[in-house]
Amino acid sequence: MSSIIQRSTGIFTRLCAGAASLCMFLLFSIVFTNAIRRYTIGKSFTWGDELSIFIAIYGVMFASAVAYIQDRHIRFTMLVGFLSRKWLHMLYCFVDLMMVAIGGLLAYSGWMFTLKRGGMEVSGLITLAKTLRSLTGWENMIVFGHYFPYQAAICFGGILLAIAACLKLCLRVTEIGKRSWGKHEDL
Repeated sequence: MSSIIQRSTGIFTRLCAGAASLCMFLLFSIVFTNAIRRYTIGKSFTWGDELSIFIAIYGVMFASAVAYIQDRHIRFTMLVGFLSRKWLHMLYCFVDLMMVAIGGLLAYSGWMFTLKRGGMEVSGLITLAKTLRSLTGWENMIVFGHYFPYQAAICFGGILLAIAACLKLCLRVTEIGKRSWGKHEDL
């Protein structure tokens, strides 16, 4: 069971890290291309500014899941340094449980927000979406000109955070039988 959890965690971490890297690459490419166009021909893509913001939001959501699962997030350790290893482990398990719930609530609130305002047009992207729709013939391409896929990043990020916290909790629980409880080293 432990190896399945470790394998699943590794796959999830690699997928999220790869997606965060891809988002950063796309963000850099769009901003760089727009800067070159602005300084050489005096025009930039109208969709470049807004799309780069939305890509950055997705990148942050992927990266936050990676940071949580690798325990590389911000943590206040001044008080926990006085806890025994057993109590520290139980505290971290409790925090993981809370993060599963918080991720679920974030996903729910993001979904409600997306449903309420997702149909509004993004001024810088609606022309691109209409152009893509006419070029491809796919009517659903118009969705990229609305706020829906970009506001859904909050819902998506909540789901990713809940999955990361659940996997981290499973990793911590499977470690219980492997360790003897003495002074804490690195959990």
